[in-house]
Amino acid sequence: MKRIQKTLEIPLNVKEPWYIKEYNFDSISENLNIWLDFRRGSKFPCPKCGKPDCSAYDTKEKVLRHINYFQYATYLHFRVPRVKCSNCGTLQIRVPWAREQSHFTLQMEAMILKLAKRMPVLQIGNLLGEHDTRIWRVVNHYIGEARSKEDFSDVDEIGLDETSCKKGHRYITLVVDIKDSKVIFVCEGKDSSTITCFSEDLQNHNGNPSKIKSVCCDMSPSFINGISKELPNAEITFDKFHVMKAMNEGVNEVRIQEQKKVKNSKIPNSYGFQMRKI
Repeated sequence: MKRIQKTLEIPLNVKEPWYIKEYNFDSISENLNIWLDFRRGSKFPCPKCGKPDCSAYDTKEKVLRHINYFQYATYLHFRVPRVKCSNCGTLQIRVPWAREQSHFTLQMEAMILKLAKRMPVLQIGNLLGEHDTRIWRVVNHYIGEARSKEDFSDVDEIGLDETSCKKGHRYITLVVDIKDSKVIFVCEGKDSSTITCFSEDLQNHNGNPSKIKSVCCDMSPSFINGISKELPNAEITFDKFHVMKAMNEGVNEVRIQEQKKVKNSKIPNSYGFQMRKI
């Protein structure tokens, strides 16, 4: 039993004064349950100021979902102590295998983020047997954490585009840093206010709207108006796809009009050619 406990402690990052107290497999729910505990009389550092050797004041029971072991859902059961610090008062400590206010361990959250790169959140929830709301909390937490560290001070060339996100003409606008080929901003809508939102977000991340010298976008009047207002020094380049689309639509319209003229004309087609759709 001790050998199995040690084998489980290493991947769980369980270190002194923590240890695996008990574990069992529930054959009905097909869940593996692991109970963790800390040794009696253990001291912990203050989670705020770092003052060492703070005594446990009380504890709170928690259950977190861990990555599957042997294809079975695994849950960690443990009590988290609050410590009494002479400088900061009574505070709950941070355990090494999970972050605060999460339903999952750090390893489980890491797996969720990997899956989120490849599949929709609803499918992740179905795969793991978890409600998608919990999955979204994990994704949103780490997106917010990552974005808080972003620095857009060197951004000077961007690309804009909109895409449909839901049925019923619901759109989102995406802004891409062309040099790094990286999405740096997303918001709902496709009107000029999206450029205003981007300008504000750019400044919140050390960027400067006046430093944007080039914007590639479609021929949307809303985008053009927003760029002129919020990015005064930017030159607009219409992307090739939309330019070619407009040209093809124009050519097609001329072809339709010419076909109508030939059909309505009383002059026979002396050249013997047939007009057909290209």
